[in-house]
Amino acid sequence: MEQQDYLQRLIEQLGRVLGKISSNLIGLKNKGQIEDGFEMTNQTLKGELDFDIQKLINLPPDNFIKTLRANKGFNNENINKLADILLLIAEYSQGQEKKMLYRKCLMIYEYLEKAENVYSIVREGKIEQIKNVL
Repeated sequence: MEQQDYLQRLIEQLGRVLGKISSNLIGLKNKGQIEDGFEMTNQTLKGELDFDIQKLINLPPDNFIKTLRANKGFNNENINKLADILLLIAEYSQGQEKKMLYRKCLMIYEYLEKAENVYSIVREGKIEQIKNVL
C-alpha cells in the first residue's frame, strides 16, 4: 500500500511539474521568448525531479519509450504532456534539434495511439502535423 501511495505521489508530482512547464512555455511563447523554453524545461525537470530531458532526447529510438516507461511517474497522461511540451519547443527550434524533437514527439504520440484504447482526433492531428514537417 505504501508503494502504491508513493507511486501515486510521484505521478501527481510529475503531472504538476509538466503542467507548470507547459504554462511557462505558453507564457514565453506569448512574449516571443520561446527560444529559452528548452533550457527552462530542462532546468525545471532537473531541479524538481532530477530528470535530464537532454539525455532522454539523445537516447536512440529503440530505447526512448522504454526509458520513459521505466521512469516512475510517467504514466500515459504524463508522457502525453511531455510530448506536448516537446512539440511546443520543436516548433521554435532550428536545424537538427528541431528534427530530433519532432521525431521524439512522433514516437510518443504513435506509442500512445497503440497503448491507449481511445482514439484522439487531437493526437492524430499532431501526428499528421509532425509528419508534414518531417
